[in-house]
Amino acid sequence: MRVGKRQLYILATVAGLIILTAIIWLETRPEPEKKPLPQEKEWYVMFSVQNQKATAYTNHSGNVLSSSGQPYFFGAVAVHPRYPVNAGGDPLQPIIPYNTILYLKEPLQINGQSFSTLKVIDTGDINYRLYPDSPYWIDVYHGSGDYWSIINAQEFGIKEIDYYWIEKWK
Repeated sequence: MRVGKRQLYILATVAGLIILTAIIWLETRPEPEKKPLPQEKEWYVMFSVQNQKATAYTNHSGNVLSSSGQPYFFGAVAVHPRYPVNAGGDPLQPIIPYNTILYLKEPLQINGQSFSTLKVIDTGDINYRLYPDSPYWIDVYHGSGDYWSIINAQEFGIKEIDYYWIEKWK
């Protein structure tokens, strides 16, 4: 069977049209939405401490703000400064950053309420005189210094606790 010139032209034209249609279809179809890639990954570190001292403190009713500038509330704690002040440390730089949530292994009773988490808002014991063997000591806020707050703080006493917290990697 012999193919004529006319049939070859038709075949070439049909093939060209198919290729042209495929190219137009590929170029005009919508592309899937591209989500921006994160520039930096965020990493977190979990710190865990055991057998750290927990004490209780009250505050004078005239003191409305903690060292972080936040008001006091039940579930708030003070921690040591990062470095003792008598060694050149800053009392406004806590060893555990302000606003960090502490996750307790066992709940604490504070003025009749049970707390499984606490929030760092204050610094205390700026020279580490209290419990130098407990660098992650916490002082738990027990109220504004009225009679019952003081009694509850005294009854709280000194406890040894285990807890952990999570910080963003720096």
